[in-house]
Amino acid sequence: MSALATGNRAVSELVLTVGGSQPTVSEHLAQLRKVGLVTYAKRGRERVYCLEMAPLHDITDWLSSLETFWDDRFERLGYTIQTLQQEEDT
Repeated sequence: MSALATGNRAVSELVLTVGGSQPTVSEHLAQLRKVGLVTYAKRGRERVYCLEMAPLHDITDWLSSLETFWDDRFERLGYTIQTLQQEEDT
């Protein structure tokens, strides 16, 4: 997918960029297409693939919510540890 991050690419360009075989690259693209991460348009006999950002934004939003959740938990844990240490010292 990183090969598509800089712009649309034909399958032949992706094969050269990633260094895999054409069937392997095509299979990966088919899987990415199934989950909505790439789309394609025909240009002559070639397919030109484009990265779809919307699903990636959904993942980023989800990861952000997890980050907030865990930041809060670690802050509480730090407070609890600090409180226990203070109780031990007294």
